[in-house]
Formats: sequence, structure tokens, C-alpha cells
Amino acid sequence: MSQAAAHNTDVVPMPRWSSAIGCARVALAVVVLALTAAATSIWGNYDAFGFTLFTASASLIIFVYYFIALSCQPNLYNRWAVLGLEMFGVIFWLTSFALMAQWTSVYNGWWYGNGNSRGFWNAPYRPEDIGFAKRTVVKRSVNKYHAGVALAGTAAGLGAVEFVLYTLTLAIFGMSLRQQRIRATHADAPVVSVTDTSTDVEAGTTATEDKTLNDGTDEAKTETEPVTV
Repeated sequence: MSQAAAHNTDVVPMPRWSSAIGCARVALAVVVLALTAAATSIWGNYDAFGFTLFTASASLIIFVYYFIALSCQPNLYNRWAVLGLEMFGVIFWLTSFALMAQWTSVYNGWWYGNGNSRGFWNAPYRPEDIGFAKRTVVKRSVNKYHAGVALAGTAAGLGAVEFVLYTLTLAIFGMSLRQQRIRATHADAPVVSVTDTSTDVEAGTTATEDKTLNDGTDEAKTETEPVTV
């Protein structure tokens, strides 16, 4: 934690190794962004690609906010905003890697050819099994469409790792936030002081007794004084 953020009592304390997780999240977001952009350039725009591009870009923006709020402008830090951003990361990365994995599973079983191979092939048997020549089917290892599927599958796997990292930091942040609020509640609780009033009671009783004795003495003096005519 930076010195600027240390003066902000609203900052939720996090373990030091959480910084390493933050750096890993940024690196993975950059890689996923690059892989998804490459797959999009090959296959075109799909909902899974667009959603993943948005999620990866948002993760980079979140990192920039964390860096500025914890290093340069601590007044921008808000623990509830951080909690919301962590929840956003968990939900959106879960959706992103699920969409990419589903898209990859659909297109991974296709044959991608050119020329007389009649384009895409999606069947439980190979094209040559029904008479298509092998030379009309481009090998998967060199076909750009299959390469795009491989890129999308890799992005899906890294997106799953991002989801795990966001879930971990959300759990740690939530526990730290709860402990911080408990400590703040105990610190703000009013202190009830108990004063020993026995001395005051005894003093009051003594004063009453003295007054009673004085009144009795005065009355006795009045009774014994001779009446002057």
C-alpha cells in the first residue's frame, strides 16, 4: 500500500501478495484481449468475441483506477466502489469464458476447406469418407479458421483463470471489509463510565445528620432560655 493511500482510513487493508494477483490479472487481460482480437479478425464479430473484448478492456480500466486511487489520488478511493468492481469482474469473466468455451466447442469439430471442398464441414465423418479428395481439404494446422478456433479456445482458458483470480480477490476483500467495519463499530461505541456515588451518599447523610443535630440543639436552647418580660 502506498503512503498516499495509507493516510486514507477508508482503504481496506489487503495482504501483500494480493498485489501479485493484481499484476497477474492485468497480464492475463492483455493476453485475452490480444487473442480475442486475433480470433475476431479471422472469424468476424460474434457475441462471445464482443463480450470478451469488453470484459478484458474493462479489467484494464479497473486496474488503472486502482493504481491511481492507491498511489496518486487517495481521495478517489471508495471501498464500496471497489467491492462493486470486484463483483463486476467475477460476473463478467464467468460469462466471457463460458461464451468463448461454448463457441470453441461448436466450431472445433468442423473441417475448414477451400476450392471444391464446399467450405465448412460439420459432420461425424471426414470429407474423404464420402468421396471428397484429401487434397481439397486444408490441414487443420495451417488453416486460418482452425487457428482462429485455437485462439478462441486459449482465450477461454485464460478467461477461466481470470474468473478464479477475481473470485479469490473478491473473497479476500469482502472478509477484510467486514473486519474493518467491525473494528470501526467497536471504536465508535460510546464508553459508559461508572462513578462511585457511595462517598457522595455518605457525605449527604452526614450533612443531614449534622443538620438534625443542630436543629435539636437549637430547640433545646430555646426551651432552656428564660423568658424575659
